[in-house]
Amino acid sequence: MNKNSRIIFSLAILLNLCCHAFAQQMTLTGAIVLDRTEVMSYSVIYQLSSNNTLTGYSVSDRNGSEETKARISGTYNPKTKVLEFEEHFIESTKSKTPAEEFCLMKVTGTFENKTGQSVYTGKFTSKSADPLVICASGTILMMTEEKIGQLSAKVEKALEKLPLPDSIRKNDVDTAAWVRNVVEITPGSVRTLKLHADQIQLDLVDDRFQDGDKITILKNDERIISGLEITNKVRSFRFNIGKEENEVTYTFIAEDEGSIALTTLKAFFRCGHEHTLIMAGMNKGQSVKIVYRR
Repeated sequence: MNKNSRIIFSLAILLNLCCHAFAQQMTLTGAIVLDRTEVMSYSVIYQLSSNNTLTGYSVSDRNGSEETKARISGTYNPKTKVLEFEEHFIESTKSKTPAEEFCLMKVTGTFENKTGQSVYTGKFTSKSADPLVICASGTILMMTEEKIGQLSAKVEKALEKLPLPDSIRKNDVDTAAWVRNVVEITPGSVRTLKLHADQIQLDLVDDRFQDGDKITILKNDERIISGLEITNKVRSFRFNIGKEENEVTYTFIAEDEGSIALTTLKAFFRCGHEHTLIMAGMNKGQSVKIVYRR
């Protein structure tokens, strides 16, 4: 091989390595919040080219009954750290929803450094090929899978140090088996329920995605739980109600929104034969109240 041939061959190898580096596959995993209350797992797997355009696919409800894979494309601005992408069509799905009724997302977000972690947060809109389908908008949070694992490990350690006033157990509960009377309430509102028994059990859980949400709970204006971080481990509390008490009020205050822009509350009340699931999306400082009356 002559000198010129070696130079050309070396350049070819260098270009191939550069292209491979630019086309390195990236995976971001996290969640989307639909219309302030419903949370769904969400991931994107993509390749970024030398001109900062990306191609790949998204996966929603990964390993769930509605798992759906969609083709995406978009752009990344390394100066502003803004990543934008759009879903174009469904590649595969476990859902029984007709293809023309799927809502495809358009996402704009930014990589930010939060508590020492690189976090992608943003907003999305969605639309369907069927004009009669009403599609949701919402917020999105994702990290690399490695960072997700590190965050989960930190949360587990933090849980071990939390005091549990009135707590009766830390056992896992199969939330899918709950008998659900689902009530969605807005910040600042009050929901009244019937007091059927002299004992109320409260289960708190984030069974979709834990991002550091914290709440404080008042019972009749008395602070009983402060700065409790909600995770995918069910936390159960049991409260005895005096015979002379005809009314008891529980106030849930959002103390910290975590990495995503809402504190998502999922509180499961058990009072006698009545089981009620309370769901709410709150900004920091907002609250909701549950009143039990005989």
